Amino acid sequence: MFSIPSTEENRVKYITDFLSEAYRRLAPYNVFVAADIFGYIPWNLDDTQIGQKIESVASCVDYLSLMLYPSGFQFGIPGYRNPVAHPYEIVSLTLKRARERTKIPSVRFRPWLQAFKDYAFDRRYFYGPEIRSQIKAAEEFGSGGWMLWNPRNIYEADGLKKRPFSKDNTRQNGSAS
Repeated sequence: MFSIPSTEENRVKYITDFLSEAYRRLAPYNVFVAADIFGYIPWNLDDTQIGQKIESVASCVDYLSLMLYPSGFQFGIPGYRNPVAHPYEIVSLTLKRARERTKIPSVRFRPWLQAFKDYAFDRRYFYGPEIRSQIKAAEEFGSGGWMLWNPRNIYEADGLKKRPFSKDNTRQNGSAS
C-alpha cells in the first residue's frame, strides 16, 4: 500500500522532485542530465498516468530524450493513424509539438529512434529507409543528436548511411556520368 494517493499532482511532483535532486547532486561533476520519456507525452495534456508531463520534466534536465518509436504510438497522431507507415512524420511532428509545449531550443532534444521490428501494427522490420527517415526528421528539426534502440542490440549499417550524391540521382556509387 502507498501512503500517498496516486494522483496526477503527486505523480508529477515526485518525478520532477527526483529529477531536480539528481540535477542538483550531479552539478559538481559538470555533466549533462537527460531524461528518457515516452514519445507520446507531448500529445497528452495529462501525465498519462505515469507522472510524465513534458513541461515539468524539461524544467529540470539539460536534454529530453523522447522515445519516438513509431510502434509505441498506439493511437497514432492527428493525420497519421498508422505510425509505422510514417516514421518521418511521427518523429518530426512530435519533436515540433514538444518544442511548442516546452519552449526550449531544438538542440535540447536528443530522441530515441526505432531500429527494431514493429510489435504493434503490421510487424514490419525497420531497416535502412525507415531508420534513415527518422534520423532525417531529427536532424532537420535541429536536435542535439539522436540514439537508436534495438532490444537485441543489432543495428544495420545501411540505416546510418546517407545516399551518395550523384548527378542524375540514379546511380548509387556516387560517380557522375
